[in-house]
Amino acid sequence: MSDNYIEVSHLVKKYGSFTAVSDISFEIGKGEFMGLLGPNGAGKSTTLKAVTGLLKPTSGEIRIQGVDIKDHRHALEHVGCVIETPMPYGELSPSELLYHVGRMYGLDKEEISIRSRDVLDEMKLWDWRYTKVEGFSKGMKQRLVLAQALLPNPEIIVLDEPTSGLDPRGMVEVREILKGLKKRDCSLLISTHILSEVSELCGSVTMIRDGQAVLSGDVSELLNKTSRDGIILEIKVLKDVNPEFVKDLTGCSGVEDCETVGDHVVKVSFTGTPEQQTDIISVAYNSGLGLMSVNEHGKDLESLYMDLTEGEGAS
Repeated sequence: MSDNYIEVSHLVKKYGSFTAVSDISFEIGKGEFMGLLGPNGAGKSTTLKAVTGLLKPTSGEIRIQGVDIKDHRHALEHVGCVIETPMPYGELSPSELLYHVGRMYGLDKEEISIRSRDVLDEMKLWDWRYTKVEGFSKGMKQRLVLAQALLPNPEIIVLDEPTSGLDPRGMVEVREILKGLKKRDCSLLISTHILSEVSELCGSVTMIRDGQAVLSGDVSELLNKTSRDGIILEIKVLKDVNPEFVKDLTGCSGVEDCETVGDHVVKVSFTGTPEQQTDIISVAYNSGLGLMSVNEHGKDLESLYMDLTEGEGAS
């Protein structure tokens, strides 16, 4: 069996002449949380529907724990999913809803009872287990559909924008629940256009644009790699910044640009060597303005995302 829980190889999905997903590949290991990141319409939901067997790819291969789902649908028994935010039946209570879901998974009554108690408690819905869903808030409904996905105790969880449409409190609640999934040692694939979700939850990311993967890998490694292509030096001085100081900094080797922020801070875009960076600090120290601090900032996930999706309507 493969070490990867999900393997997507050269996935393509076409609708007539329109290509929704074009040659996307990625892998997710056991216990790994991956974010599928891209603007609306990039092909995220289409990719997740293919991974969960809800649509048939035009070409490519999808394996769950080493098993090709095209020929062996039973591989999807290990997958819990929430795709395109389905709303639960309002006339049912959480207990009734989870009973029907459990039966569809082939669980017996005792298993359903035990697992329902566990997931409703985890989702902070136990006290409402007999209350009709129609009176729930949107955040409570979203937690309930997460409970449905977790009911069969899956080893793989696939979620399509799970915080979409929630108020800030609801978003925080759902994210805290997702962080708790790490204790289960399960694998998570989550699509989103919200950068903070990937930063908070995921160790790896695949960025897609126009149905194509433009970047994929470990979040920290990607940021370290891009930081070598340029950093920001934030220089703070005691006295007011003057034009001569900015001119001296701009003349240093490796400096691409200088931006004055307020009266006491200059941000320097730098692409040079460590030795050249030392020269910049020396200029600041000898400026007579009273050097207070020099802080280095690499490229963050937001700036990387904007660079890669520029002009594509990124949120």
